[in-house]
Amino acid sequence: MTWPESPLGGRLGDGRFAIATDRPETVDALRQAVVARVGEGLALYPQGGATALDYGGVPRAPGIALDTRSLNQVIDYPAADMTITVEAGITLGMLRSVLAAEKQRVQLDAPHPDRATLGGVFATNTRGPRSFGLGRPRDQVIGVSFVTSEGNLVKGGGRVVKNVAGYDFPRLLTGSMGTLGILTQLTLKVRPIPESSALVWVPFTSLDSAAPALDRLNISATRPVAVELLNRLGSRLAGEALGLPIEDWTLVAGFEDNTESVEWQVNRLMIELGRTNIVIREGTSSDPLWSALTELQAAEVGPLSFVANLRPSSVVSFVKEVDSSRWALQAHAGNGIVRGHATGTSELEGFAPDVARLRALAVRDGGNLILSRCPTEAKAELGVWGEPRADWNIAERIKKTLDPAGVLNPGRFVGTI
Repeated sequence: MTWPESPLGGRLGDGRFAIATDRPETVDALRQAVVARVGEGLALYPQGGATALDYGGVPRAPGIALDTRSLNQVIDYPAADMTITVEAGITLGMLRSVLAAEKQRVQLDAPHPDRATLGGVFATNTRGPRSFGLGRPRDQVIGVSFVTSEGNLVKGGGRVVKNVAGYDFPRLLTGSMGTLGILTQLTLKVRPIPESSALVWVPFTSLDSAAPALDRLNISATRPVAVELLNRLGSRLAGEALGLPIEDWTLVAGFEDNTESVEWQVNRLMIELGRTNIVIREGTSSDPLWSALTELQAAEVGPLSFVANLRPSSVVSFVKEVDSSRWALQAHAGNGIVRGHATGTSELEGFAPDVARLRALAVRDGGNLILSRCPTEAKAELGVWGEPRADWNIAERIKKTLDPAGVLNPGRFVGTI
């Protein structure tokens, strides 16, 4: 079977087109579509809002797209229990609207919330600036339902937060790129919307002057939910349109709590840093900057982007090794995650040595460096999933157990997956 040359059947990413796109409106219809399409010898490519179609490896086998956006219903929302169960095709924006009616929220950030589906957020393990204080996606989910490549509906976890019986499917499927099963339903923890929010924008003329301020946050009396470190190019992308001062480096600290606590923490941080050129965005005026920091993760300003995971204590030494004239940097400094977006019109070959050198630094620190954006023709050579790791073999064994035919998103994930 050959790849279609026409986009009429739908897009799969990396220049690959689907033979067709199925849009099931119920879970039973999804199960039937899976059985029928696998019976035809086709691969299955689950999709939500199509915000990450080019993320990961190149689709390996011709197949069909499974658009899950019609599976977008709220199944159960006992607000007093601080949980909600929804279908995986609901967008993050729609979910936020539902929860806002009860003055609650889900503790997730993702770019393009009007398009990004909840299933897509968890399948790609997308996290944002607030993950430092509020936790990762896997920390928010307590139950999942998914359809296997054999058309079986499997459930894991439950609505009760303390339910830990059985295999941990909620965490296993988070970040699995849809290669283990097609998410149909998730049960999440929710929390009250904080009374107040503030972002503190602190510009610095050099990394050497910003580093001590970042260290002070480790012993600070404050409790930020976000700690971001941006170089000049990153600062421009996030803050220039908002009228914020741009220097060579910027430290951004975010706070959320009741009004009195946020006010105290902001004032305390100003004292601890001993700075006067601090810009504070509070209340609703902080919303555009929160959004800008989240959207910066998905910036497309050059041919490729990387994500390095490190020890938090290694962030400063790592970014020192990055050419700030060629890369827009955003470090979730409290988590040890550094994102870089190549800038300008330079040829891809000019960035390949940077990728190899920076990946070696990350691996030496016990982490890795993946490419969240990369031209299709360079994915194999540059290694979008980073340096091979010992746990890839475990992932491949799990894949063979849950998807023995190997038809779910083939080619998109690590190793042979």
